[in-house]
Amino acid sequence: MRLHYTVKGMSCAACVSHVEKALRSVLRDGDTVSVSLLTNSVSILTEDAGSTEALEERLSRAVKAAGYELVTEKKKDAVPISDFSKRLKILIASAVFTLCVMYLSMGGMLGLPIPPFLSGAENALFMALGQMLLTLPVLILNFKFFKNGFRALLHLAPNMDSLIALGSGASVLYGVFATVMIGMGRDVHFYLHDLYLESAAMILTLVSLGKLLESRAKDKASDAIASLSTLAPKYAAVLRDGREISLPVEEIAVGDLILLRAGDLIPVDGVVVSGSGSVDESALTGESMPVEKEADARVCAACVLTAGALTVRAEQVGEETSLSRIIRLLEDAASSKAPIARIADRVSAVFVPCVMAISLVTLVVWLIATQSGESALRSAISVLVISCPCALGLATPTAITVGVGRGARSGILFRNAEALEKLCHVQTVMFDKTGTLTEGSPALCELIACGETPERVLSRAAAVERLSSHPLALAVRRGAEQMGVDAQAEVTEFEALTGVGARGRVDGVLCHVGKPNEALWSAADAPECAENAPRVSKNGGITVTSCDSIEQLRQAVARMETDGRTAVVVTFDGVPVGAMGIFDRIRAESAGAVATLRGAGVRCVMLTGDNERTAAAVAREVGLDGYCASLLPEDKERLVREESARGACAMVGDGINDSPALVRADVGIAVGAGTEIAIDCAGVVLSQSSLSGVAEAYLLSRATIRIIKQNLFWALFYNAICIPVAAGVFYPLWGWQLSPMLASAAMSFSSVFVVTNALRLRSVKFKSKGDQKEMFGKKKMETYTLRVEGMMCPRCVAHVKSALEGVKGVKSVAVDLDAGTAVVEAPASLGASALAAAVTAAGYTVVG
Repeated sequence: MRLHYTVKGMSCAACVSHVEKALRSVLRDGDTVSVSLLTNSVSILTEDAGSTEALEERLSRAVKAAGYELVTEKKKDAVPISDFSKRLKILIASAVFTLCVMYLSMGGMLGLPIPPFLSGAENALFMALGQMLLTLPVLILNFKFFKNGFRALLHLAPNMDSLIALGSGASVLYGVFATVMIGMGRDVHFYLHDLYLESAAMILTLVSLGKLLESRAKDKASDAIASLSTLAPKYAAVLRDGREISLPVEEIAVGDLILLRAGDLIPVDGVVVSGSGSVDESALTGESMPVEKEADARVCAACVLTAGALTVRAEQVGEETSLSRIIRLLEDAASSKAPIARIADRVSAVFVPCVMAISLVTLVVWLIATQSGESALRSAISVLVISCPCALGLATPTAITVGVGRGARSGILFRNAEALEKLCHVQTVMFDKTGTLTEGSPALCELIACGETPERVLSRAAAVERLSSHPLALAVRRGAEQMGVDAQAEVTEFEALTGVGARGRVDGVLCHVGKPNEALWSAADAPECAENAPRVSKNGGITVTSCDSIEQLRQAVARMETDGRTAVVVTFDGVPVGAMGIFDRIRAESAGAVATLRGAGVRCVMLTGDNERTAAAVAREVGLDGYCASLLPEDKERLVREESARGACAMVGDGINDSPALVRADVGIAVGAGTEIAIDCAGVVLSQSSLSGVAEAYLLSRATIRIIKQNLFWALFYNAICIPVAAGVFYPLWGWQLSPMLASAAMSFSSVFVVTNALRLRSVKFKSKGDQKEMFGKKKMETYTLRVEGMMCPRCVAHVKSALEGVKGVKSVAVDLDAGTAVVEAPASLGASALAAAVTAAGYTVVG
């Protein structure tokens, strides 16, 4: 059986390890445990056949003994959905008190007025007590850091909270010590400037800000599942005892007959018993092309019947439908996500114990050597103060904050720090096709006329399609608008033929628009193939061809289908007079984005529910490393899981069908025009729906992680140099020793250094590693000359130029119609293949 619980008190990867260890001590060998820090949840798959209540009690006791709390289903309603509001209040209150402490401690040095009763040496004790009273609320508000941090230390697994607790505690301890010294009248001026209480308050406030942002990201984890649940209809028309009745979806049983009309959401998985119609399966497959359904065809829940009428026999209902399986995949993938092992946590596992040991040794040695408790305490606290993890704590969040802000300026929205940290390790990027690599809606890209003018063929076809609700009909109408063809002719005897097309009488001619078949060609009186080659031109971005024989028309239709286009044939009074190629256009920036990623050493693969032929055509034009076609959502999730096991993997998608794969991937990337569910499942959202953002996000992630590593190095370097000095190692030789005041100054300088280093990310440049200076500096430009076939007029020149200018990084484009060339100035890392792909996507051919 599968059990799902919430765990309270987890804050880092060490916590996840402790909870998992506690649960495994109760469960049997072979049982599966997945603990998620992102959702603060645990998923258990166990073969224990005993009482669920008894098992829950044992699990709860084990988790409690480890210092955490397991919330069972009975208690779950009492758990707040989000603690964002609570964290926000704590942050605001902490910031107010911290600013007050900073004002008292530093206001005098900045020339700010200080109350008279706190000024001067005679009021030093009141000043110290005042700062202590203002610091105390910050300590109380953020007491959980001390609780969790010292608990981790007791378990011999220090984490980031341990560093926070140790650093703040050291500052407070010395502040109390200094206050006592002031009260005793000893070195009043010295200790008044060495309180360091503002350091404790500032550490806790900054970390509280980071936790607030982290909490905000976690709140989105459950939104995807809630959104999916709304796709199922509430009621359905069911045929029982010969009568049509409306029943809640929950009451539908296996074997029930469900009546579906145009526009209805399909409530269950089943088989068509009678009727025919077009079903929009984009909710599951992501493909915009509707699928024709007749008797014995399968239909799935969450799909929409766009045309026709069906009677469906229910075979999977409730939790067994495709929609429910997707929801379960989301839940399982979310709970099995391993939290990222934060660099600071790994460092702290060694750093914190070493600092504590050094401080203790310093105290003992100074006591033995000087017999002075004051000197020994001062030296020991100096070690702790200089080891205060300001720089170490700021190293990661500061770089991430600047990196996230830099990405937002380019339309790249990182949902959480984990996504930013993981993205730089990605070895493979898997793309959905429809709406991601392509524009997501069918469009007319090619028109062929045989024995008639192209304008007349399209005009009559569009007039007929004006009365049809089929998605392909919309593509034909839009194509007529692009070419400026009038499609307002009166249509009589209109008839929509489900699965075949539509027909009507226009200008006295019976015009049929539909899919090709062999009977159509054989019925026509086809003349011999003409010797002249078809004449090709461009109009409104659509390739227009005129041919002289039906044989040439049939060959052109076959070529369309081979190239992955949907072919639609037009007949006048039963004679084929033209054909239209309809295709989901490839985004102008797709090829450039793929080329940039491949130049950076990342493998690019496409996962699509579309057919093999279309998938091959798109992969070829975009320049992908590979593709997998005819996939269901669970197939995508499985392939992503398998790829992720071999190396870090990212998934780029926009639809409901992509959501399981987006969650399962190490990093999910959703294009901004996608569904809310896909966006909720992703760690990165491209708000401008531009695929160039995928490459930019990857390069920005790599730059950010490099800055983080630099910050951590320098933060530790300062400690490695200053801790021995603070401990008095060099005092016997040269008299070098850091007082707590100088230790605090060194600590502050290290913090300023890492923040300044992180700010370099503001000027980051997006480019692949093929450039000499990958992230900072000027681009290495190159001039490419492309030979372009198919340009017939100045409008063609404009289309080619527009397509090339749409490629990310292109600086200038010059197109020569007479010479048939395009001269492009672009980054050397872009490559000629990306430019050629953009021209091909616009409907022209690059040769040579």
